[in-house]
Amino acid sequence: MFEARQLFGVELAAALRESRQRTLLLVNDLSPAQWSPPRQIGINPVAWELAHIAWFAEFWILRGPHHCDAQGQLHAAQPACFVGPDALFDSARLAHTRRWAEAMPTRAELAPMLVRQLEACIAALALGAPEPSNAEPDPLYFHRLALFHEDMHGEAFCWMRSALCYPAPVGVAVPHLPEGEPLAVPGTEACIGWRDAQPGFAFDNERPAMSVRLADYEIDSTPLSAGEFVRFVEAGGYDTAAYWPLEAGVWRKQSACSHPQRWRRGPGGDWQMRWFDQWLPLDSAAPAMHLNAFEAQAYCLWAGRRLPSASEWEYAATSQPGFQWGHSVWEWTSSAFAPYPGFTAGPYHAYSQPWFGNHRELRGGAFASHARMHHPRYRNFFEPHRTDVFAGFRTVAL
Repeated sequence: MFEARQLFGVELAAALRESRQRTLLLVNDLSPAQWSPPRQIGINPVAWELAHIAWFAEFWILRGPHHCDAQGQLHAAQPACFVGPDALFDSARLAHTRRWAEAMPTRAELAPMLVRQLEACIAALALGAPEPSNAEPDPLYFHRLALFHEDMHGEAFCWMRSALCYPAPVGVAVPHLPEGEPLAVPGTEACIGWRDAQPGFAFDNERPAMSVRLADYEIDSTPLSAGEFVRFVEAGGYDTAAYWPLEAGVWRKQSACSHPQRWRRGPGGDWQMRWFDQWLPLDSAAPAMHLNAFEAQAYCLWAGRRLPSASEWEYAATSQPGFQWGHSVWEWTSSAFAPYPGFTAGPYHAYSQPWFGNHRELRGGAFASHARMHHPRYRNFFEPHRTDVFAGFRTVAL
C-alpha cells in the first residue's frame, strides 16, 4: 500500500475514482427535498458542492497555467471544458449566501458532467510513469490536491447529513475509543511540520518545518470520552461562569443550554445523544463529539487540565506508540491557526491564508474523514464556535 501522499500512476488514478464513488454514495440516496435543504451556515447546496468538486479538479489539473490579477483573483489560461463558469463554482468568488440563489445543474445534468471531468483529469495523468522525484515543481501536485480536496468534501457531506438530521451514511457507526493511560512525554527540541526533504504532497500550511522547544508534559492517550464529559455536565459545568473563558461569552449567551447541543434527557432521565437522524442512549465509550473549542476549554478548567498545543499534539503523535488518534474525532488544540515562520502560500492560495488569525487549529481525524486524510502533520482548522463538525478534544496536565 502506497503512502497516501505519495500516490502516483495507476494507484493515484484508482484513488481519484474511489474518492468520487464515495462522494456520490454520500448523496445519491437523498430525496429531492433532502437534495435542496434551506440555507444553513456550515453546509452548501448539494448540487453546488458536487459541481464545485468537479470544477476544482478541472481548474487545477486541466486549465493551467494559472495567474493572479491585480486584485489577487486567480485565473486559468484555458477555458472551462466541463464545469463552469468560474464565477459560479469557485468558492472564493461566490459567497455562501449566493450559492443558494444561483441556478444550479440538475441531478441529471450533473451525472455526465462529473464523469467527463473525472475521466479527463485521469487521462492527464501519466499512468505508466515512474514515481516522481522530490524535485520542484511536483508534477503530480494538482492531481493530489484534487484528491484530498474531494476527500474533504466527502467529510463535509457527512457533517451536512448529521446537521440536517438525515440518516447516517451506509456503514457508518458510532466510533468507540480504546482504553489507555496518560502518556508522559519528555521535553525536547521537536521538528514540527513538513520537512523539505520529505517526498510527496504537503499542504502549504504544513511548511516550512520549524523547531519548537517543548517542556515535559503529560497528555491523554485518547480523546475524551462521552462518559468523561458527562461528569462535567452533571457537575453543573455549563452553569458555572468560572469555567467559561471570556472569549466564549457571546456563544454562551446564544446557547443557554446546560449540556451539549446534541444531548438531551430521555423519558427515563438518562442521557441521549443525537446520531444523524436518531436519538440514541449516550454511549460512554464514544468520544465526546460535536463540541466547540469553548466547551473543550471549559471542561479543562473544571478538570484542572488544559488543551494541548498543536505542537505538543504533533510531537506526541509522531513519537509516542501509545498515542491513539484518528478515526474518532478531530481534536481541538489551544493553538490559533497561524502560519509557520517563512510560510509561502501554495498555488491554491485561498486554502490557508484567508483563515489565519480567526480559526482554531484541530488535529487528528474523525470517523467520517477518509483514511488518506489522517496524517500526524495535517492541520485542520475551524472557527472555535463550530459544533457541527465531528470535533472533540484530549487534555494535558497543568
